[in-house]
Parts: sequence; C-alpha cells; structure tokens
Amino acid sequence: MELPPIVTIGLYGAIALFNIISLGLLAYAVNSWRGYSFFSSSVNFMLFNTIWTFPVLVYLAVVPRVAAALYLSVVALGLLAITTIFWFAGSIALADYLGVSDCDGGDFCSVYKASQAATAFGFFIWIMFTVLLAFEALRFFKHGIKGRANADVSGTQMTSQTEPQAAVV
Repeated sequence: MELPPIVTIGLYGAIALFNIISLGLLAYAVNSWRGYSFFSSSVNFMLFNTIWTFPVLVYLAVVPRVAAALYLSVVALGLLAITTIFWFAGSIALADYLGVSDCDGGDFCSVYKASQAATAFGFFIWIMFTVLLAFEALRFFKHGIKGRANADVSGTQMTSQTEPQAAVV
C-alpha cells in the first residue's frame, strides 16, 4: 500500500509550512533567551531540527522528480528514520524543559509561549514524519533499494528480435 502522490505532496507541504513556523518561533526564543543562565540546549536542538529538515525535504520531495537517478529509497528511509527520531527527541526534551507555565505576563512570558508553540509544532512535524517513515518502509520492502523513483520501470532485459526471413522460392 502506498500513499497517493497528492497526499505525499500535501504532507511535504505541511511539514515545510510547520517547519517555517517552528523556525520563526525558535529563532525568536533563541534570540530572546541568549545570555540568560537558564537557557537550555533543547531549544538549540529544536532549532537544529528545523534547519536539518529543509535538506531532508529537498531530498524527499524534489530529487525524485528532478534527478530520479540520485534517489535511493534506502537513503530516504535512513533520512526519514533519523529525522523522525530527531523531532521526537527534541520535542520531548523541550516539552520537559518548559513544563506547564503559569505566566503572569511580560516579555519572558511571550518567549515562553512561543517556545511552547514551537514544541507543539514539533510534535505535529514528528507525527507527519512518522507517517512518511511507515509508508517509505513499506515501499522499501516492496520495491527494494531504488524505490519509487525507478519502481515504474518495467524489465530492463534486452529482447532479441530476429529479422523477418525472406520467403524461399
């Protein structure tokens, strides 16, 4: 079973959109909390996740359509697995670090809420990558290393064609 191409493209688009939103929220948090002693490395790791996701999306969404010979489903499967683990670990770490806030307002509260929103977007991105990983794993076991880019190619064996022989009179 494979995802329809429109669903796959929709997932890539949603991941890209949520990733851009998460990038903005995390960049705001990193910029605002820089210099404070309580600043956590989990915010930096989530920022890394957003930056890491852009090349992964390019490989998954653009390379099969533009340069199909460069696309290998084993590489896509590895990238999806690593990215899924990164987003899960980063979202859990940031959620644990932030906890549940009881903000009373002020500048700190807005940065804190932006970080919580980035955490929520991180979990959404993780769910979408998990879905893509599951279907890519199914595709990998069905088609092998070449995967979707070369899955439509029918046999590559050469067939011998003989010339029609002239009628012997």
